[in-house]
Amino acid sequence: MCKLRLSSAMAKPGSKKTTLAVAVALIAVVAVIAAYFLLAPKAPKVKNVIVIGTTDNVQTTLDPCEAYDYLGVNIIQNMGEGLFAYEPGTAKLVNKLAVSYTVSPDRKVWDIKIRTDAKFQDGTPLTAQAVVWSWERTIKLNQDPAFLIGDLIEKAEAISSDTVRVYLKQPFEETYVKSLLATWVAFPVNPKTTPMDVVKPPNTVDMIGPYKLASWKPGEYIELVANPNYYGEKPKTERVIIRFYKDAQSLRLAVENGEVDVAFRTLSPADVKDIMAKGALQVVSGPGIAPIRYMVINVNKEPFNDKRVRQAIAYLIDRNQIVNTVYMGTFAQPLYSMVPIGFLGHKDSFKERYGDKPNVQAARQLLVQAGFSESNPLKMELWYTPVRYTPAEPDIAAIIKQNLEASGMIKVDLKSADWATYRSLFKQEKIAVWLLGWFPDFLDSDNYVRPFYHSGANGWLHVNYQNPTIDKLIDEQVLQPTEQRIKTLAQIQDIAAEDAPIIPLWQEGQFAVAQKNVKGIVLDYSQIFRYWLIYAEVSG
Repeated sequence: MCKLRLSSAMAKPGSKKTTLAVAVALIAVVAVIAAYFLLAPKAPKVKNVIVIGTTDNVQTTLDPCEAYDYLGVNIIQNMGEGLFAYEPGTAKLVNKLAVSYTVSPDRKVWDIKIRTDAKFQDGTPLTAQAVVWSWERTIKLNQDPAFLIGDLIEKAEAISSDTVRVYLKQPFEETYVKSLLATWVAFPVNPKTTPMDVVKPPNTVDMIGPYKLASWKPGEYIELVANPNYYGEKPKTERVIIRFYKDAQSLRLAVENGEVDVAFRTLSPADVKDIMAKGALQVVSGPGIAPIRYMVINVNKEPFNDKRVRQAIAYLIDRNQIVNTVYMGTFAQPLYSMVPIGFLGHKDSFKERYGDKPNVQAARQLLVQAGFSESNPLKMELWYTPVRYTPAEPDIAAIIKQNLEASGMIKVDLKSADWATYRSLFKQEKIAVWLLGWFPDFLDSDNYVRPFYHSGANGWLHVNYQNPTIDKLIDEQVLQPTEQRIKTLAQIQDIAAEDAPIIPLWQEGQFAVAQKNVKGIVLDYSQIFRYWLIYAEVSG
């Protein structure tokens, strides 16, 4: 074996040369380290609190068994989570409170193993018993969104402290089941502190999520703080304040003046375009399904119980005029089905049935058959709510009025009401024709047909539409392989276009306006605005 010989200087560690060499080396090392810390960019500091401004409001509660409005649900999605969740920035479902699952050969029984390190806000460990109790509570209380799991689950039981066995009502497709179990109505709540009743404002329930409720002054603000018992990654920002503004003008002024870090829902399309042009703020955009917009016609109300009248209205709507005028051809696109563009099985059934521009002659013929004329016009009210969806809603209603009156046989009286009154009016069936919007409960085409057309699920809408054929097809499509399902969805959309109880109008993009120092905003197909990812950098 060859051996190396040390030089004489190296061989005498006590020599002056050695001491000098070591000293020089140490000085060099210290200098390099000092230079690194002095010259390397400092990690940015992050604000302890961010303020999110909105013209939206919580319409019911922050109880997952009842909440069915966008903001209420979105806040719940930041305070709780389910067995599955959508991976941010994608439409992919991933395990969340679930660790793993198995499905029986007949696809009707699921065994789901849950996390053992998850705790409720008060420190109570999550158990399979708590999951089962939460689902049973939602189904028993039977509020508006309960059907999302009530129509799915026949029975659930805890077969051990960390395993839930779920018996399905039908052998539903796997992704469909996970999608429903990812909805807020399936979020576990703490049985120790949650009553068997809906929890009303300004309170909520104990869930498992990044944030917990700190304070809530209805109509003014909601404050969330990081949940210290959350098992997952801590939120980027310790405190989030959601501040409510009366209109888009107030919200725009607040974000331009720096009073809020993020403005989300709802600035007008004209405001967004102007802000983009000025460049002082950033505009973050996302996929265009938020929301889809449509017209509802109560088919029990005369003369709208006559299908020919509903078809005449469908012939007269000019979607392109709305999109190009109100949304400047940029922030929305015409929609000819309740299933959005880009979703499985989407078909332009209304375009095929009624065309992509108004057909006044066809509408007049149907109105004449229904007993109307220029001397005996159809007199109707068209209702809208002015703030909830867009401040441009009066302009939209005015365009639709113009479209319908172009027939020469319809006279339209425009009516509006604040959202709480508006919701009460259509629930009590005091109005016949009104404009609405829909945010998805879960990312599946079923969520755009069942809640609107199935007689067993559309009670919340008070459209009173019943068609046994469409009911049967809706029930069948969630059990079918993809290719067959696409064909069935096409049949559903064609029948819905023929009957026209609901007229799809357009689908919008998503936009958030934020200060330049705000990071982490993710807008994706899930429509979940994830506060826990958002933060604002500060200098110094």
